[in-house]
Amino acid sequence: MKPNAYLTWLVAAAVALTANHAHCQEEQAPSPVPSLDQARDMFQDALERIWIPNYRLTDGPQVRAAFKDAVADARRCVVRVLCDDKVVAFGGVVGPDGWVLTKATQLTGEPTVRLPDGRELEGKVVGVDRSYDLAMLKIDAVGLETLALNQEADARDGDWLATVGGGKEPMAVGVLSVSPREIPHQEGVLGVQLEESRDGAMVAKVFPDSGAEEAGILVNDILLSVNDKPTGNRSDLIREVQSYSPGDEIIVGVQRGGKQLRLKAMLSGRSTIIGPNRSDYQNNLGSELSQRRFGFPSALQHDTVLPADKCGGPVVNLDGQVVGFNIARAGRTETYAIPTSVLRELLFDLMSGRLAPPERTSRDGQES
Repeated sequence: MKPNAYLTWLVAAAVALTANHAHCQEEQAPSPVPSLDQARDMFQDALERIWIPNYRLTDGPQVRAAFKDAVADARRCVVRVLCDDKVVAFGGVVGPDGWVLTKATQLTGEPTVRLPDGRELEGKVVGVDRSYDLAMLKIDAVGLETLALNQEADARDGDWLATVGGGKEPMAVGVLSVSPREIPHQEGVLGVQLEESRDGAMVAKVFPDSGAEEAGILVNDILLSVNDKPTGNRSDLIREVQSYSPGDEIIVGVQRGGKQLRLKAMLSGRSTIIGPNRSDYQNNLGSELSQRRFGFPSALQHDTVLPADKCGGPVVNLDGQVVGFNIARAGRTETYAIPTSVLRELLFDLMSGRLAPPERTSRDGQES
């Protein structure tokens, strides 16, 4: 059954469920067949009347099965990205000779790419766009099927979208909630309390479960730089850290005794240090949110229920056109995607090496 036909069936079922009992006892004149836009409005109205949560009607197996045709082409270009033998993100092939686009901050180690045919190949991070949290991976492969990003995909608020996985059916289905807009920046937190010292910002306290603790930063360390940008004092360091978002990984220059170290640390949000507020708690119900879910210059929002480790791959419309790449699970029913028009502008820079990431370093300061 085609997606549009399936939607018509859903509308008919919803209207039948909400019909007034008194009206059922009277003969009614036949109503004209509604247009697709009218049908969509009727369907949403029916959902509200019978109090059925939207996700139950967009994430069931019958609904996903109706979108097989929509994902048939794109699914051959979708990969899984693994770090330490664990799937951390999805991705999409954007070049036939081994170019793969995915979500940058999910890459917690050396990436491996699992192709649709089951092959697993080592990936090298050749470019990272921090503002959109995108990473370009290069694998040793040729002749790969590639996502069509040169089309101008049609998508309006209220349109159905399908997140593409590796199977014949979509991984999840949802509705476009908000057209592309800027997602405001939220300040990143390292998780240390600082004091001024003659040599720079000195660590007076390391908060538990913070990026600083995970990185191996210790009390009395002197923090000298962020991503090789010198920070002369406490204020400079705080300002530089806050220019990054929760989920971003930074390289912190550290002086410890007579040693100079470079430690990698993942920033968190303030709730990690002071505890979640009511809104944070409600948004986290049902699934873990993406660490990096703020500060995108342009992103569309849809209501697909998508785990954080399933972000990084393409989302398509009913015609199978790639509307964007899922970039963050931002709330209980909020997922962000970077529009295809933005992706096209970024591909060359990501492939060129001009956006190569800083060298990774381990907890003991050794390059890796």
